[in-house]
Amino acid sequence: MKLNRFLTVVALAVLSISLTSCNKEQAPIVLTGSWKIDTAGTALAIRFNQVYADENPVVLQFLEKNKQKVRRLLFNPERVVFDATNAVTFNYTNSAPVVGTYTKSDFYFTITNSVFPDGIYGASDNTYLELYYSKDYMMDLLFSILTENDPPQAEFTELIDQFEAIGLYKKMVTPL
Repeated sequence: MKLNRFLTVVALAVLSISLTSCNKEQAPIVLTGSWKIDTAGTALAIRFNQVYADENPVVLQFLEKNKQKVRRLLFNPERVVFDATNAVTFNYTNSAPVVGTYTKSDFYFTITNSVFPDGIYGASDNTYLELYYSKDYMMDLLFSILTENDPPQAEFTELIDQFEAIGLYKKMVTPL
């Protein structure tokens, strides 16, 4: 009886380990094709200096009021097209496409073009593609919406400690 119970426990343990272990090789990431922006999945995160915010509430209020406006600017490019020769095209809504190159390493890649001369990093799982926007890029987007009636750029630089975003894209299915 004890031997049967022991063998049952061992069999369940072996089965559990085999089911939870990763025995098959991960499918290679294929970037080639068209990727369309997923506006619902595109997000940004802002971390600010609370002391500065308490001393300058107008700057914080402007940022809170315009956060979604900045987020909507991330919906461009609306489509990204990768080809097999390591060329990538950003298709924008209201301007000419921007062509660049990409290099891939496992699930990660770097795109370099005239908009991102130092490169923009991304990752993919063959269904979704993410572009990671840096603080410098996000600050430039924020500065692009400022008018002469808004707080000066220097005040936002003092307020914002971290400002990052992810643009989410979904692979477009091509008809047969």
